[in-house]
Order: sequence, then structure tokens, then C-alpha cells
Amino acid sequence: MNLKDAMDKFLKNPVSDNERNLIDFLKTSEFLSPIMLISPMVNKDGSSFDEKEGNNIRFVILEDEDTDKKYYPLFTSQEEMLKWRKDEEQESIKLKLKDYAPMLLSEKNEYDGIVIDPFSHSLILNLKFLESVFK
Repeated sequence: MNLKDAMDKFLKNPVSDNERNLIDFLKTSEFLSPIMLISPMVNKDGSSFDEKEGNNIRFVILEDEDTDKKYYPLFTSQEEMLKWRKDEEQESIKLKLKDYAPMLLSEKNEYDGIVIDPFSHSLILNLKFLESVFK
């Protein structure tokens, strides 16, 4: 069994055994996280600087038009990411679910959670669920 199988099983039958199995896979899996690379500012002499050091990556956010909720999209594979954007050159980084904890559990967070494979499984992990997983 893999993560996709665990998601399928949970979505078809959301009982506690399937949820625990899914959580185990979520904790150990790596995901593709689409990003935008922001070019650094350039001085007249050609040297570059960034207004805020380490601020050259922006995470892509998906918004549910019906609910106005905003989610970080995570993809289980390149094929899943291509269902969102048919651009093989889309920048992405590999992250684990726990890597999102500082962003999602911060007081400054404006987003409602994570959506995994939004154009197939569309598994939404809200903040309350993520808090329990991260603890």
C-alpha cells in the first residue's frame, strides 16, 4: 500500500483505522510543493540584493472559489502536478507535511490548510486536523 491507496481507502470509507493508516503515510511521505522563484533586486553596479534575506521563494496558494478558503497545494507526483498546470517547467520543491507546520500554525497564518492532489483526490487537511498530526 502507498499514500495514494491510503487516500483512496480513507475517502471511500473514513473509519478510524483508515484514518490512522492515512496519517502514518502522511507523516512519512514527501510531496511536491509548487513554488514561484522571485528574482532578487539588482543594484546599478549589477550586484543583487533581496529586501528580506531568504525571501526569494513564494509558495503557490489555491483558493476554493465557493468557500473563499485558501490552501497550500501538495502533489504526490509530477503527473498529479501536471493536472493542475500543464507546465513541466513549473518549479517545485520536495517537502514533508511537517515542513508546513511553522507556516500553518503561526499566528500570522492566513490559510485554511493543505489540499493533496487537488485535481484528483482533493484531500483537504484543515488546520485542526494538521494540529493533531503535528503534535
